[in-house]
Amino acid sequence: MEMVLILVRQILVMLAMMAIGIALIKTKMLDRNGVGQLSNIAMYVATPAVIIQAFAIDYDREQLVNGLWVAAFFALALLISAVLAYVVCGRADKVGQYAVIFSNTGFVGIPIIQSLLGPEYVFYVTMTMAVGTFVMWTYGIYLMSGDMSQISARKILTNPAVIALAIGLVLFFAPIHLPAMVNQVLTGMGNLNTGLAMLVLGANLGMSNIGLMITDVRLYKASALRLVAVPLLVLITLFFMPVSFEVKMVMLIAEATPCGAATSMLAQMFGADYQYGTGLVIMTTLISMITMPLLLTLALQIL
Repeated sequence: MEMVLILVRQILVMLAMMAIGIALIKTKMLDRNGVGQLSNIAMYVATPAVIIQAFAIDYDREQLVNGLWVAAFFALALLISAVLAYVVCGRADKVGQYAVIFSNTGFVGIPIIQSLLGPEYVFYVTMTMAVGTFVMWTYGIYLMSGDMSQISARKILTNPAVIALAIGLVLFFAPIHLPAMVNQVLTGMGNLNTGLAMLVLGANLGMSNIGLMITDVRLYKASALRLVAVPLLVLITLFFMPVSFEVKMVMLIAEATPCGAATSMLAQMFGADYQYGTGLVIMTTLISMITMPLLLTLALQIL
């Protein structure tokens, strides 16, 4: 029960940060261009810093094996999500399918896992991010664009999360210890991750047409799949996984988070329904504040 209380407290903190983002937009202290710049700082600086620091530890064979289990399981979860999204959302609803498949593991999952389990478990989150990034820049891009030519190896290899993962793997396998000053820089930049992400989500909420959003039936269908159906399927599957309870919780939280922020960005990039994508990001973020504690409570009884 203590873990549920920690999660609720973390969610309330994140909601407070989102409220600040809304206030900044409403008072015009932040505009759409500023929100984009904050997103870039989070994506290109803060999240990579968290990933590198998670891998800057001594090599541990058991940790590596568990990490590979996490990566393999997450790939299976993505496949299950893709099939479920295609069947329920329909072929035409590409934005809805994307939202169901890709969760916001980096911005929402990392801070929650840090609070619940400790910073050492961020190592496993990065394994899910590695798999998710590859699938996003291949199948995800194809899904949104409908054009195989849009898939680029260069975009995959130059993605900040992938670069950070590559650096992290070198640090993990090699007997290299980062200087104290470098660690301090990584810690400082990594600490920005949650705050920036929540400010961006709050600002997007402040710029959105809430009335139009809540009348779109597609939002509720995709949100139910992303936040309830997929996590429940994952929870059932985790019961049979040969890993520790803590690692199982990492996998569950990674799949219980709202849809990724890229849902709206890629929709805009490829001429899909941008407002619908933004609505999905915001609605799933808000609803996840309720569904995640409920799922965690259920998981504590099952796992």
